[in-house]
Amino acid sequence: MPKEIRQRTTEQIIRSAFRDLIREGHKNINVKKICDAAAISRATFYAHYRDLYDLIATDEREALSHLGFEDFAENYTDPKARAGIFLRVLTHLDENEWLYRYYFGVQGNWYFSLVLQDIMAAVSAELVKRGVFSEQEKADLSVLYHTTGLMAALRRWLEYGRAKPCTREAYAQMLSEIA
Repeated sequence: MPKEIRQRTTEQIIRSAFRDLIREGHKNINVKKICDAAAISRATFYAHYRDLYDLIATDEREALSHLGFEDFAENYTDPKARAGIFLRVLTHLDENEWLYRYYFGVQGNWYFSLVLQDIMAAVSAELVKRGVFSEQEKADLSVLYHTTGLMAALRRWLEYGRAKPCTREAYAQMLSEIA
Protein backbone atom coordinates (compact mmCIF):
# COMPACT_ATOMS: atom_id res chain seq x y z
CA MET A 1 0.00 0.00 0.00
CA PRO A 2 1.54 3.35 -0.97
CA LYS A 3 2.43 5.68 1.90
CA GLU A 4 -0.14 8.29 0.85
CA ILE A 5 -3.00 5.80 0.96
CA ARG A 6 -1.82 4.43 4.30
CA GLN A 7 -1.64 7.96 5.69
CA ARG A 8 -5.16 8.85 4.52
CA THR A 9 -6.51 5.56 5.86
CA THR A 10 -4.96 6.11 9.30
CA GLU A 11 -6.28 9.68 9.41
CA GLN A 12 -9.76 8.40 8.53
CA ILE A 13 -9.53 5.82 11.32
CA ILE A 14 -8.50 8.51 13.81
CA ARG A 15 -11.26 10.89 12.71
CA SER A 16 -13.81 8.09 12.75
CA ALA A 17 -12.84 7.19 16.33
CA PHE A 18 -13.04 10.88 17.28
CA ARG A 19 -16.52 11.20 15.77
CA ASP A 20 -17.68 7.96 17.40
CA LEU A 21 -16.68 9.37 20.79
CA ILE A 22 -18.65 12.54 20.05
CA ARG A 23 -21.68 10.54 18.86
CA GLU A 24 -21.54 8.44 22.05
CA GLY A 25 -21.73 11.64 24.10
CA HIS A 26 -18.24 11.74 25.57
CA LYS A 27 -17.57 15.22 26.95
CA ASN A 28 -13.86 15.51 27.68
CA ILE A 29 -12.36 13.90 24.63
CA ASN A 30 -8.59 13.67 24.69
CA VAL A 31 -5.84 12.06 22.65
CA LYS A 32 -5.70 8.98 24.89
CA LYS A 33 -9.43 8.29 24.43
CA ILE A 34 -9.10 8.71 20.67
CA CYS A 35 -6.07 6.40 20.53
CA ASP A 36 -7.87 3.77 22.59
CA ALA A 37 -10.97 3.98 20.39
CA ALA A 38 -8.90 3.84 17.20
CA ALA A 39 -6.62 1.08 18.56
CA ILE A 40 -3.50 3.09 17.72
CA SER A 41 -0.53 4.39 19.69
CA ARG A 42 -0.08 8.00 20.71
CA ALA A 43 2.96 8.11 18.41
CA THR A 44 0.72 7.18 15.48
CA PHE A 45 -1.73 9.93 16.43
CA TYR A 46 1.04 12.53 16.66
CA ALA A 47 2.49 11.39 13.35
CA HIS A 48 -0.75 12.64 11.74
CA TYR A 49 -1.90 15.53 13.95
CA ARG A 50 -0.02 18.10 16.05
CA ASP A 51 -2.54 17.82 18.87
CA LEU A 52 -6.23 17.38 19.59
CA TYR A 53 -7.04 20.85 18.26
CA ASP A 54 -5.32 20.12 14.97
CA LEU A 55 -7.58 17.07 14.63
CA ILE A 56 -10.66 19.14 15.53
CA ALA A 57 -9.77 21.89 13.04
CA THR A 58 -9.13 19.32 10.31
CA ASP A 59 -12.41 17.57 11.03
CA GLU A 60 -14.32 20.87 11.12
CA ARG A 61 -12.80 21.92 7.80
CA GLU A 62 -13.88 18.62 6.28
CA ALA A 63 -17.42 18.98 7.64
CA LEU A 64 -17.71 22.60 6.51
CA SER A 65 -16.45 21.72 3.03
CA HIS A 66 -19.72 19.86 2.50
CA LEU A 67 -21.82 22.93 3.23
CA GLY A 68 -21.15 24.74 -0.02
CA PHE A 69 -20.30 28.18 1.35
CA GLU A 70 -18.05 28.59 -1.68
CA ASP A 71 -21.25 28.90 -3.73
CA PHE A 72 -21.79 32.35 -2.22
CA ALA A 73 -19.24 33.79 -4.66
CA GLU A 74 -21.40 32.69 -7.57
CA ASN A 75 -24.71 33.61 -5.96
CA TYR A 76 -23.93 36.59 -3.76
CA THR A 77 -26.52 38.86 -5.37
CA ASP A 78 -29.25 36.23 -5.89
CA PRO A 79 -31.46 35.93 -2.76
CA LYS A 80 -33.15 32.76 -4.02
CA ALA A 81 -29.81 31.04 -4.61
CA ARG A 82 -28.56 32.23 -1.20
CA ALA A 83 -31.68 30.77 0.42
CA GLY A 84 -30.88 27.46 -1.28
CA ILE A 85 -27.36 27.52 0.14
CA PHE A 86 -28.66 28.30 3.63
CA LEU A 87 -31.24 25.52 3.33
CA ARG A 88 -28.46 23.08 2.45
CA VAL A 89 -26.48 24.32 5.49
CA LEU A 90 -29.44 23.96 7.87
CA THR A 91 -30.26 20.51 6.55
CA HIS A 92 -26.66 19.44 7.09
CA LEU A 93 -26.73 20.88 10.62
CA ASP A 94 -29.91 19.00 11.45
CA GLU A 95 -28.57 15.73 10.04
CA ASN A 96 -25.31 16.12 11.98
CA GLU A 97 -26.59 17.92 15.06
CA TRP A 98 -24.51 15.75 17.41
CA LEU A 99 -21.33 16.83 15.62
CA TYR A 100 -22.08 20.54 15.42
CA ARG A 101 -23.16 20.71 19.04
CA TYR A 102 -19.69 19.45 19.88
CA TYR A 103 -17.98 21.87 17.46
CA PHE A 104 -19.86 24.85 18.84
CA GLY A 105 -18.89 23.81 22.36
CA VAL A 106 -15.14 23.31 21.82
CA GLN A 107 -13.13 26.28 23.05
CA GLY A 108 -16.17 28.51 22.72
CA ASN A 109 -16.36 27.53 19.02
CA TRP A 110 -13.22 29.55 18.31
CA TYR A 111 -11.72 26.92 15.99
CA PHE A 112 -15.00 26.48 14.13
CA SER A 113 -15.20 30.23 13.63
CA LEU A 114 -11.64 30.35 12.25
CA VAL A 115 -12.34 27.56 9.78
CA LEU A 116 -15.53 29.30 8.64
CA GLN A 117 -13.63 32.60 8.30
CA ASP A 118 -11.04 30.88 6.08
CA ILE A 119 -13.78 29.60 3.80
CA MET A 120 -15.51 32.98 3.71
CA ALA A 121 -12.18 34.74 3.04
CA ALA A 122 -11.82 32.67 -0.12
CA VAL A 123 -15.32 33.78 -1.10
CA SER A 124 -14.48 37.44 -0.44
CA ALA A 125 -11.29 37.18 -2.51
CA GLU A 126 -13.43 36.02 -5.40
CA LEU A 127 -15.84 38.91 -4.84
CA VAL A 128 -12.94 41.39 -4.88
CA LYS A 129 -11.81 39.90 -8.20
CA ARG A 130 -15.32 40.36 -9.58
CA GLY A 131 -15.49 43.94 -8.37
CA VAL A 132 -18.24 43.43 -5.77
CA PHE A 133 -15.86 44.94 -3.20
CA SER A 134 -13.56 47.76 -4.23
CA GLU A 135 -11.03 47.23 -1.44
CA GLN A 136 -9.63 44.15 0.29
CA GLU A 137 -10.15 45.70 3.74
CA LYS A 138 -13.85 46.14 3.02
CA ALA A 139 -14.04 42.50 1.91
CA ASP A 140 -12.20 41.40 5.06
CA LEU A 141 -14.60 43.34 7.27
CA SER A 142 -17.53 41.80 5.41
CA VAL A 143 -16.13 38.32 6.11
CA LEU A 144 -15.71 39.08 9.80
CA TYR A 145 -19.16 40.64 10.06
CA HIS A 146 -20.98 37.88 8.19
CA THR A 147 -19.06 35.03 9.83
CA THR A 148 -19.88 36.30 13.30
CA GLY A 149 -23.55 36.70 12.43
CA LEU A 150 -23.74 33.37 10.67
CA MET A 151 -22.12 31.61 13.63
CA ALA A 152 -24.73 33.12 15.96
CA ALA A 153 -27.60 32.20 13.63
CA LEU A 154 -26.38 28.60 13.23
CA ARG A 155 -25.84 28.24 16.97
CA ARG A 156 -29.34 29.57 17.58
CA TRP A 157 -30.80 27.07 15.10
CA LEU A 158 -29.14 24.22 17.00
CA GLU A 159 -30.24 25.60 20.38
CA TYR A 160 -33.88 25.48 19.29
CA GLY A 161 -33.59 21.69 19.21
CA ARG A 162 -36.95 20.17 18.36
CA ALA A 163 -38.81 23.38 19.29
CA LYS A 164 -37.77 25.31 16.19
CA PRO A 165 -39.92 28.40 15.58
CA CYS A 166 -40.23 27.77 11.85
CA THR A 167 -39.28 25.41 9.06
CA ARG A 168 -35.74 25.15 7.70
CA GLU A 169 -36.98 26.74 4.50
CA ALA A 170 -38.37 29.77 6.35
CA TYR A 171 -35.18 30.15 8.43
CA ALA A 172 -33.06 29.84 5.27
CA GLN A 173 -35.17 32.53 3.62
CA MET A 174 -34.71 34.85 6.60
CA LEU A 175 -30.93 34.31 6.55
CA SER A 176 -30.88 34.97 2.81
CA GLU A 177 -32.73 38.25 3.22
CA ILE A 178 -30.26 39.59 5.76
CA ALA A 179 -27.05 38.16 4.23
